[in-house]
Amino acid sequence: MTDTIRMIQIGAGSMGGALLKSWLAADILDLPGSAIVDPSPSDDLVSLCNEAGLQLNPEDDAGYDLCVLAIKPQVFGAVLPELNWPNFDKTLFVSIAAGISVDEISMLLKRGEASPKVLRVMPTLPAKVRSGVTLLAENPLLSADERAMGERLMTAAGGVHWCPTEDDLDRLMGVTGCAPAFFLRAVEGLTEAAIDQGASPEAARLMAEQTFIGTAKLLEQDGRDAGALRTAVTSPGGTTAEGLKVLDERALVESFVAAVAAAYRRAKELASGT
Repeated sequence: MTDTIRMIQIGAGSMGGALLKSWLAADILDLPGSAIVDPSPSDDLVSLCNEAGLQLNPEDDAGYDLCVLAIKPQVFGAVLPELNWPNFDKTLFVSIAAGISVDEISMLLKRGEASPKVLRVMPTLPAKVRSGVTLLAENPLLSADERAMGERLMTAAGGVHWCPTEDDLDRLMGVTGCAPAFFLRAVEGLTEAAIDQGASPEAARLMAEQTFIGTAKLLEQDGRDAGALRTAVTSPGGTTAEGLKVLDERALVESFVAAVAAAYRRAKELASGT
């Protein structure tokens, strides 16, 4: 594996663009040998490619170590069969799409006798700030070098966790990929609560957001897990305990468990084309 990666990225929307910025910041790409393909690039993407020295929608492809598939699952069938370049059969394909299996991607990419090398990953919103956890699904067809290259790419955008199977990735994506939206919904709820208690919308947003951010920093730096830290800040019979009692009565924890299970069910539906 070379020191830098010759990468072609197909699509650079919200998540694809965020990951690209992380990879550029980590300085792991062979910039002159890498390219971005996007039929309708934003002004920001054009500027980013120009500043970094990345090719944007190149007419000729020289071959790549790795291809990131960062397009919507619905267009895989139209886009993937059209991809081709020198050393295509040696390229590692990294898909960030939900619900599209390695086997499906391989069939769409298939060229000649060789079976495409595909790694499914599930990044998360915090990857925009090089944080959070990206899930990677084990694929026995990948070599140690290919596996290491995929891990190195995603580690540049935060933490990583290898799932034994694709099904495990689908099961856990509700915790890593979907949960940021769950947490943001909680911040919305606390903002509404502050307004209900008389705060202005601006003050309510400040209190809810900064409390959330501060708690996340404390959890990261304190060393105790969430349960231990919660217990430490909850005085028996106090105000926090009374508020937690309401959340428990309304099954907050069970709701999270059910939400993750629902995300898994939807991943299976997407995989089956439902």
